[in-house]
Amino acid sequence: MLNLVTWQRNPWSIFDELESLQADMNRAFSGWDRRGARRGRAAFPPLNVWASDDGLVIDAELPGVTPEDVDVSVMGDELTLQGRINVVEPAEGDVTHRQERAAGEFKRTLRLPFRADTGAVKATYKNGILRLSVPRSEEEKPKKIEISA
Repeated sequence: MLNLVTWQRNPWSIFDELESLQADMNRAFSGWDRRGARRGRAAFPPLNVWASDDGLVIDAELPGVTPEDVDVSVMGDELTLQGRINVVEPAEGDVTHRQERAAGEFKRTLRLPFRADTGAVKATYKNGILRLSVPRSEEEKPKKIEISA
C-alpha cells in the first residue's frame, strides 16, 4: 500500500511572509522622509557651541579642509560658515571600494542668541578644528543694575 502524505500550507505562513516583507521594506526606507530627503543626516560641518555672558565659542570639525577653502561671515545675529571640501581622486588604475567622506560645497548658517561684535570675531584653525570666538556687542551684554535702598 502506497501512503502519500499530502502537504498542506499553513494558512498563517502567508501572513508571516508578508510581515517579514513589511519589516524589510521598513528597514530599507527608514532613513527617508516623505519628501524623499535623507532623515538623520547630520548638518556639515558638525559643531560644538559654548555660550557665556561675553559671547560664544564655536568649534567646527573640518578634516582635510584648508583654511583658504573656508569663509566665515557674521552679520547681526547670523553666522555663516561656507567652503569647499576638495575631492581626492584615486590614482589611475586604483579601484574605489568605499567612499564615505563628503566632498563638494558646504554652507551652514547659525542664528546667534545675540548681536555679535563683528569687528572682534576671531578664527583659529588647528588639527582640522576651526574655532570661532564670537563676542557679544557691548549693547547686548548683560548689565548689572544697582539697587538703591
